[in-house]
Amino acid sequence: MTGQRQFAVLQKDFTSPTAEQLKRAFRSFSNLTDVDAVRLAAGAHGILMRHTDGDASRAFQQALQAEGIGAVVVAEDELPKLPEGRSLQRLGISPAAFTIYDLLGRPTTIDWGAVTLVAAAALRHFEMGRTETERTVLRFNPLVGVWPKKITESARTVESGTLLLLEIILTGAATRYQIDAARFPFNHVIDQPGLSTTEKFVWLIREICCHAKRAILNRGAHCLVGGQAAVPEYANRQMLTDEMIWLLWHQAHKSRAGGL
Repeated sequence: MTGQRQFAVLQKDFTSPTAEQLKRAFRSFSNLTDVDAVRLAAGAHGILMRHTDGDASRAFQQALQAEGIGAVVVAEDELPKLPEGRSLQRLGISPAAFTIYDLLGRPTTIDWGAVTLVAAAALRHFEMGRTETERTVLRFNPLVGVWPKKITESARTVESGTLLLLEIILTGAATRYQIDAARFPFNHVIDQPGLSTTEKFVWLIREICCHAKRAILNRGAHCLVGGQAAVPEYANRQMLTDEMIWLLWHQAHKSRAGGL
């Protein structure tokens, strides 16, 4: 029915379900397979199902709970809303604050205490392109004989790659900054031309997290701060977005519950 309220099923805590737990839970649903269970166990962080009706979400919650997975049903319109991301092209760091710059180079200083969430991820992405090649073929004409003709051929290409993305959300989830490592001029914050883009990105994440001590960290940022050298991969941007929404929801839920 059009306009029907939709719901999401969320983890209650940071203990992610295993693939075996999800496989057993999924046996109650004809539209879910073992492959879906493995994919969800590997990729989901916090939000386990979205955009379902009340009956389906409650049935899924009960199946999860039967496997010892703490889950809660939350209306989609009650989940935190992420603001539109603003791309950062320059950043300054000091012990007291960090400074962002607009396109005209004008600075804005932000206290580290205003940073609510820091998220880092390596996102798989695919780019569609087209290549053109030119070759010469020989044509025969009874009147003029053999003559060369140039032919241009085009082909569609698909290139895969990895996008290193940093997300910073400020207090109240009203402001969101994003850094795409491939397009960010790191020389303003770290003058080490011998380092790779990934190494500079990891350094930046650790430096920000070191100063923003009150910020919530996503799985990617937490792993890097813990010493992991490779940026954790996410299958797509939506999984990163869902994780950030869940982290903000979990923080607000914990605050309302008095920290329990």
